[in-house]
Amino acid sequence: MKTQTLYISDLDGTLLDSRSVVSPCSTEIINSLLQKGMLFTVATARTPATVVPLLQQLNLNIPAVLMNGAALYDIRRKQYIRANGFTDDSALQYIELLEKRELTPFVYRIDDNKLRTFHKPLSNDMQRDFKRLRENTPYKDFILVDSYREPLLDRPPLFILVIDRFDRLETAAAEIGRAGKCSIFCYRDNADNEYGNLEIYPQGVSKASTTQQIVDSLNPWEVVAFGDNLNDLPLFRLADRRYAPKNAMDEVKRQATAIIPDNNHDGVARFLYRDYLQRHNCHE
Repeated sequence: MKTQTLYISDLDGTLLDSRSVVSPCSTEIINSLLQKGMLFTVATARTPATVVPLLQQLNLNIPAVLMNGAALYDIRRKQYIRANGFTDDSALQYIELLEKRELTPFVYRIDDNKLRTFHKPLSNDMQRDFKRLRENTPYKDFILVDSYREPLLDRPPLFILVIDRFDRLETAAAEIGRAGKCSIFCYRDNADNEYGNLEIYPQGVSKASTTQQIVDSLNPWEVVAFGDNLNDLPLFRLADRRYAPKNAMDEVKRQATAIIPDNNHDGVARFLYRDYLQRHNCHE
């Protein structure tokens, strides 16, 4: 029986503020609604290495969509529920194209409930900062390799991430798009507009495709999504209602049902408070 709304939010630029944290105000509001029975979870490009610490104060009881849909993850139990990675050697072909362009990818794989990230010597400060902030956690290992082929030939990876100058990534993304069948997300870095991220997944993998697995399980009567960036658009297309914070990209705003306050003013949490109480006949 369809009885509730499923709310699902992006993290960076949406639920997280500009310091990349869930504010105390948002935490208090969301936890109070979860206690009342609200169905709420997140869909993000992040991995458990940063998601678990960031969301440890939220009492989430629905699996989270991580790595743009590459995995469904139980934050409470710290377990992967499902991985949606490559099943053939096509990822090695994409890696070869990247290396020909002198780009250094981080290549992800799940082994025994732990994320392993293979990479060659890093080539820019953004990559080095990315690794420094995420290594030495119980959720992720960085492994320096001489070649990607040996560790990945028998066990294809989950997905590929490249951090470099945005113009270089755009060119590589176009070439890979012509060369194979895969899902590609290429977007600028929120902190440094000259740099960006290129993410390569198996064809059909997105926040939306993995969110659909949650929808199939819970059978909500509607889905409400929050997002600010281009990789949220597939999720918007799945949702019945779509909300973009004031700081969102213009293209995302154009596809939103409405604009809510920006991520530094608890836009998502304040919207949830009003919407959930109104639609589910709850009292303060």
